[in-house]
Amino acid sequence: MKPSRYLLTLALPLCGIWLDVSAQQRDFHRIDIGHAELSVMEWAADSPEAELILALPGSGGDYSRYKRVAPLLAEAGYRLVVINQRGIMGSSGELEDLTLHDLADDVIAVADRLGADRFHMAGWAFGNRTARMLATDYPDRVASVTLIAAGGIVPALTESGELASLLGNSDLPFTEKVRLARRTLFSPATDDALVEEYARELNYWPEARVAQGQANRNTPLEEWVAGGEGPLLMVMGEDDLTAPIENGKIMKTEYGDRLTLVVIPDAGHALGLEKPDETAAAIVEFLKNHPL
Repeated sequence: MKPSRYLLTLALPLCGIWLDVSAQQRDFHRIDIGHAELSVMEWAADSPEAELILALPGSGGDYSRYKRVAPLLAEAGYRLVVINQRGIMGSSGELEDLTLHDLADDVIAVADRLGADRFHMAGWAFGNRTARMLATDYPDRVASVTLIAAGGIVPALTESGELASLLGNSDLPFTEKVRLARRTLFSPATDDALVEEYARELNYWPEARVAQGQANRNTPLEEWVAGGEGPLLMVMGEDDLTAPIENGKIMKTEYGDRLTLVVIPDAGHALGLEKPDETAAAIVEFLKNHPL
């Protein structure tokens, strides 16, 4: 795919991009936000100047979705806090009758507990919807929004029920998990070993996934899709069938220079696992252009 006026295909080496950071910290802990208690995983550059990125995984998923990208962002000088939302990996909180506004409020509560008046926001897959909702509801708090594998506008190109089966049926045989993961989340170009690793370590929280789906249905698209009024980055896999890159093209046409669109070749919906260097490079370049 060739670059166009709205589409940038990125395949950059990291050499020369990363800051020289000698040490990182990694910490799993819980944050009490009053109406809930949320577990988080934090990767941070060993620097008091590190800018904060709050991040959300996909539907029913935990912080491990960022396990390949997060260390690179910390190496680049950032502090990344990935939030396990209600019902995931020990996080508590009501799961009934939620909206995306409720989930956005959870993120702001975490920011408040961290003492962050202003921060960057990132959302992967379903997390992109809450990230955009947050930037809409709290525009003065969010310096930028990064959307990874972001859908919501264009229907998925996968077969109906395949992704739901993969993420909701823990009793599937391993070979079937691999088959469905390959069809719904990974590029045909991705090594079998990575797909098999994903299927082997796959862990989702079905009740949380159902609650997030209900929150999405309870919140009209027009309330969150714009992602506020600040700078947006969309990082999309060229081979993503679950969140087709047409989502990014439509967003770019609608929001113009406000939105930076990066398409990564040979990557699917799991592009942060498939192409962590390229994904992190796109994020770092964007954040450098939109500092706190």
